[in-house]
Amino acid sequence: MGAIATHPPFTLGRSMEANPPPKEPDHSRPFLRRALPVALILIGLVVTILFGLRSVHSFRTVRYIQQQGLDRGTASVEAIQPWMTIRFVAVAYAVPEEYLYAALEIPFDRRNANRPLRRLRPGPEKSDEPPPTATADFGTAIVERAQAAVLAYRADPVVTGLRDVRAWMSLRYISHSTGIPLDDLYSQTGLASTVNPDKPLSLVAEEESYPGGPRGLEEALARFLGLQPGGQRP
Repeated sequence: MGAIATHPPFTLGRSMEANPPPKEPDHSRPFLRRALPVALILIGLVVTILFGLRSVHSFRTVRYIQQQGLDRGTASVEAIQPWMTIRFVAVAYAVPEEYLYAALEIPFDRRNANRPLRRLRPGPEKSDEPPPTATADFGTAIVERAQAAVLAYRADPVVTGLRDVRAWMSLRYISHSTGIPLDDLYSQTGLASTVNPDKPLSLVAEEESYPGGPRGLEEALARFLGLQPGGQRP
């Protein structure tokens, strides 16, 4: 009899290894490839819109300042707006910050020279009562109080003094705060009397190419007043 052919026993594992089942198509990769550029474009649009809105706001602010004469010290108190800060009002109207804080009854623990007027909350410095909540007309009320404070100061200027000289101050602000005439400040710094006394020292130093820049002008005024230059202090 002839030899009987033998075959290796059939196993399920070997069959699957020889013929693996087809893989499911991955539909997520084409979607991700399409979605990623769209997402990047949307992010770019959002960033562009945000910067555009900021630019428009800055342009309108500068235009408002120029139209109202806030950069020349000729603005009326009606030009004060809720978005302005205590420091902005102080420089624009040459009224010492300390005077404004006292007139607006802003306690020490709530004083922030760079906070808009509409966010300031007058009241006692220490109280068990919760701070007052914002109201619809609070921005108008605080502006009216700021206007009254500026008018009161003009009627009866108060020399509050200075702790130091800083670049955001103007010559008129320093004059009002210290009681020293503008002419003395001009002569001691070597600046011409035609220099705008309502501009911040930083701008005056740049426009007049002052030796040492804003820091040099700070130091010259500080030496004359017997104070310290403000440096990097806010």
